[in-house]
Amino acid sequence: MTADKSQNLAKMLSDVIRINTVSPPGNEKDLALYIADILRSNGLEPVVQDLGNNRANLFCEIGCGDECRLILNGHLDVVPAEGEWKHNPFEGIIDDGYLFGRGACDMKAGVVCMLQAFIDTFKEADKLKGRLKLFLVADEETSNLGLNSYLKEHEEEDRASVKRNYAVIGEPTNLRVCNSHYGVERYWINVHGESAHSSKPELGINAIAGASSIVESLGSYHAELRTRVTEWGSPSCAVTMIEGGEKQNSIPAHARVFIDRRTVPGEKAEDVKREVEDWLKNKTDLKGCSSDVELYFTFGSGLLPADNSFLSAVLKENDQSSPEVFPAGCEEGIMLSHGYEAVVLGPGDIKDAHMPDEKVLVSDLGKAYEIYRRIIKKVLM
Repeated sequence: MTADKSQNLAKMLSDVIRINTVSPPGNEKDLALYIADILRSNGLEPVVQDLGNNRANLFCEIGCGDECRLILNGHLDVVPAEGEWKHNPFEGIIDDGYLFGRGACDMKAGVVCMLQAFIDTFKEADKLKGRLKLFLVADEETSNLGLNSYLKEHEEEDRASVKRNYAVIGEPTNLRVCNSHYGVERYWINVHGESAHSSKPELGINAIAGASSIVESLGSYHAELRTRVTEWGSPSCAVTMIEGGEKQNSIPAHARVFIDRRTVPGEKAEDVKREVEDWLKNKTDLKGCSSDVELYFTFGSGLLPADNSFLSAVLKENDQSSPEVFPAGCEEGIMLSHGYEAVVLGPGDIKDAHMPDEKVLVSDLGKAYEIYRRIIKKVLM
């Protein structure tokens, strides 16, 4: 039965991958409307929350009562399909037991498994002792427009209608229950030098030279961060972009370096920024330049306490003794900060996310569906 379910889910996943929701620009409304049609064909009444610019959330709820609500949550957007692919990133090709495509594991696989679990639960909705909500959002990969827009309009309604709101977020965890995830602080490091004619470079201060030195120095900073071993792993720092230069025959007065600083639970945003600034000041040769650190994006880590009763129930249904850490960012932390009790659990391996030939095991689709159904029955039936 699980094998048959996996094949059916694989077909649905292929169809969903063919709807391009690369963010930016996203265009998640195209996929939201497609899923809404599937729900309506099964007798359900979904809501598409229009966010403008062809972006949208989708949610649909069944059941009643004021004790609890279980939310099946996923995101509709995917990252760009850069790099060399052996398989077309927007076809959803199955090869050697894997389904390939952008979003295959991050996280359209989780979305379709949750969708099918929601539809099948509707067929026995009379057994529900609480509320079940399918909640799919836009813009998780960039700036969390979808979740923040939903919370702005519906958080009070969720809070007022039930005593406890639980959530399962279907990010790729290899079907392991995670109660925590990394955060991220992203900065532009602006490098300031002095311009001069390129025939007289000694008269200027080359901002690109200063930026190059920063890149090298931050490699040492990353190595130092990796020595900070916590129960949730270690923080990290990576340079992901560099810009500089004004003209081919001018010594550049300005350059900038973009860094992605991953945080573990317990690290505070203000402390991380101060640490980066101190590293540049005290441990980096700026080649005569000056620098400043400009915050671009902040996204806190998440941690659901290990003694949480919902977490304990999910662990038991997954035959898992203790929770793990999701070694990337996700929207659990935002949901936790708004009073939702959330765990992360889904098919696929985070190592395959954002990579060429992103993939998910077809057999894991049926397994994910089954664990979602077990969680639903445990919490709501």
